[in-house]
Amino acid sequence: MLVRDFMTSLIVISEAETPVKEAAKLMAAEDIGSLIVTKGDVLAGMVTRREIIGARLLSDDSYSSLTVEDVMTSPVITISPDADIGQAIAVMNQASVKCLPVIEGDSIIGVVSTSDVIRVLATMKHLADGAPRE
Repeated sequence: MLVRDFMTSLIVISEAETPVKEAAKLMAAEDIGSLIVTKGDVLAGMVTRREIIGARLLSDDSYSSLTVEDVMTSPVITISPDADIGQAIAVMNQASVKCLPVIEGDSIIGVVSTSDVIRVLATMKHLADGAPRE
């Protein structure tokens, strides 16, 4: 199965200069664990709950002045929509990340997360065990 077949097409983006507090609110509102960070139209990094929580452990004054760019992970490990599920698992494992932006040409077309991979593997197992497709 190819990444394009199970990636999440809804992409939630934050500009690099966005305050960390605003990024945290956006992540909570969208119920997501990471944001793609851009500078203009260019992929600049990723920020996860882990970075947000780490930033929050600083003093309130420091936290209030931080931007997403201050805490994001960069450079970003990406994956092609034509990679297969095994490649996605290998890249996530090797890079120790839980989320990969899916890049086609110069465009971010989706995100694949460990949750997406687990959902696919569970479905494949369910089907392999003889369960009818829903």
